[in-house]
Amino acid sequence: MSYSGWLDRHWKILTVLLALVLRGPAVAEAHAALRQARGLWVVRTSLLSSHSIDRMVASAAQAGFDNLFVQVCGRADSYFPSKVYPPAENCRDLLATGFDPLAYTLERAHSRGIKVHAWVNTFLVWTSSSPPLDPSHLLNSHPEWMMVDRSGGSLARYSRSLFNKLMITGVFMSPASRGGCDRLEEFITDMVGRYPVDGVHLDYIRYPMEAVDYSPAACEGFKRLYGVDPRGLASGADNAQGESARRDLKKKWTAYRAGLITEFLQRLSGRLNVLRPGLVRSAAVKPNLEEAYQTYGQDWPEWVGRGYLDLVLPMAYSTHADQVHEQIAKACRAVGQEKVWAGLRAYDVPVSGIIERIRRIAPLKPGGYCFFSYDGVRDNQRFFEEVRRALSGP
Repeated sequence: MSYSGWLDRHWKILTVLLALVLRGPAVAEAHAALRQARGLWVVRTSLLSSHSIDRMVASAAQAGFDNLFVQVCGRADSYFPSKVYPPAENCRDLLATGFDPLAYTLERAHSRGIKVHAWVNTFLVWTSSSPPLDPSHLLNSHPEWMMVDRSGGSLARYSRSLFNKLMITGVFMSPASRGGCDRLEEFITDMVGRYPVDGVHLDYIRYPMEAVDYSPAACEGFKRLYGVDPRGLASGADNAQGESARRDLKKKWTAYRAGLITEFLQRLSGRLNVLRPGLVRSAAVKPNLEEAYQTYGQDWPEWVGRGYLDLVLPMAYSTHADQVHEQIAKACRAVGQEKVWAGLRAYDVPVSGIIERIRRIAPLKPGGYCFFSYDGVRDNQRFFEEVRRALSGP
């Protein structure tokens, strides 16, 4: 055999051996890439004892869930010893014992190979009819940071009956309030700097309705840009503008209003990138794109497009499976399927309905699924068994 023939033969053998050596990791990586993420939103009440955390992590692990979105901030408060926000009222005594729910959750979940995203309610700061007990709470210490309606009424002064009438959750802080936004950023960055969370998940990063925010800071900012008080546009009192000009200014107001939230997210995202490169940044968003932008100020395709978020979880909570499918399909087209985790309602939907939604959505190949919430299905063993089966990977 000539030297060239010998070399050719042995090179082929070496190539085959190398392929066999590399095949295992390559196949594993391919399977990992194909396997969609499986998440559970975990409401803060499940963090109030080591036993409830142990049960939650065990249930998730046994059912094949690999991501937990754990609520560590519900109402401008904290379910860990924060240096910025006061302890949640139902967690104060627990924290005083030295127990740290977030640290314990991270330890237990990471030991089972489950990622933990710190779920933070951002602009929603209070919902109770009674004021916060802690004088340092944002609602007590800075009521001027709260959103304001078109008539000049602060949400800080709304009654529970008015909240119910308007079908809004509670008091929201204004994204035009730089002091409030700085405090929120500090809360999140302090947490990320001290805990090995795998991601930060932002909820209520929005307005509660279209008729806010007419806070002084927001109105002054708009007037500096366009020379018009937005309160006049809303009421029709500003008759100096022609109809065409008024329509244009209303579009600018909608964009400005959404832009305040985008600017907050841009600042926060930049700080998180410096503090922890690779941290997963996500948000729970309204699933109808037009409504999300127009009413709630969520320009989430822009958030993903500019790299402020790594993924979005559209809350497709409709009771109609067809609408759920349509919303997730539009989200996938808007930002790319790998950046969409389908947020599905589970707490009051029959397991058969949940499985139907998964089967309808599966051909869209979203990056993952997340179910609201663990707390609503905690005692429903059939949910865990059927969802595990429906989402079994390759």
